[in-house]
Amino acid sequence: MNETIGPEPRLSGGAKLAVDMGPLVVFMIAYFFGGRLAPLIGGLVGQAWSVSEGEEMYLAVGLFLPAYLVAFIYSVWKERRVAPMLLVTGVIVGVLGSLTLILHNKMFFYMKPTIIYTLFAATLAGGMLADRNFLKIVFDGALHLPDGAWRMLTKRYAVFFAVLAIANEIAWRYFMRDCDLTGEAGCSGEKHWVNLKLFGFTAASLIFTGFQAPLIAKYMPDENAADELDEKPAGEN
Repeated sequence: MNETIGPEPRLSGGAKLAVDMGPLVVFMIAYFFGGRLAPLIGGLVGQAWSVSEGEEMYLAVGLFLPAYLVAFIYSVWKERRVAPMLLVTGVIVGVLGSLTLILHNKMFFYMKPTIIYTLFAATLAGGMLADRNFLKIVFDGALHLPDGAWRMLTKRYAVFFAVLAIANEIAWRYFMRDCDLTGEAGCSGEKHWVNLKLFGFTAASLIFTGFQAPLIAKYMPDENAADELDEKPAGEN
């Protein structure tokens, strides 16, 4: 007796958006509004909570880490699998975020995008050299493209991630060039980096992905034509 194997469980569109963007939203709220929300929330529990100038990043990281952990666990629970890149990213986020809080040094979190983007670029490029297409594995059947199209997409994404890594490294070092990363004083350039990370890199990723649509559409199989072929009587030309 043959057992029918159903499709692997996947997150719905809304759930995937919450998993991908939820931790970033928590970070953004904590960073930009934590100073105003802390006294209000503290008052509800009878505590005098406050966030000093320069401490916004530590509050945001401290809330971002558990939010990311919850999103990670939920993703694994719903999909019943651990995506390799998600696991690696989670380890990097956990290690660098923890070092930021334990050593009271923001440099580790500033470097997080550089390390993650560099890892993505190196993984894609290394996979091509080893004749393995990791981008195809990540999409896991969601797109059906010929190998030539996958190689082209992989090259583009490897270069894109490398550019993002360089851009982040230049940006945080420039914006924080006169700041004491272990001190208590605020740094005016920090907000510029946070805006770049949250909005600039996210917008760049969306725009870049949008520019790949013509390539994907060009090589995607014509399902309608395939259906018509299947329905065509045998022997009919």
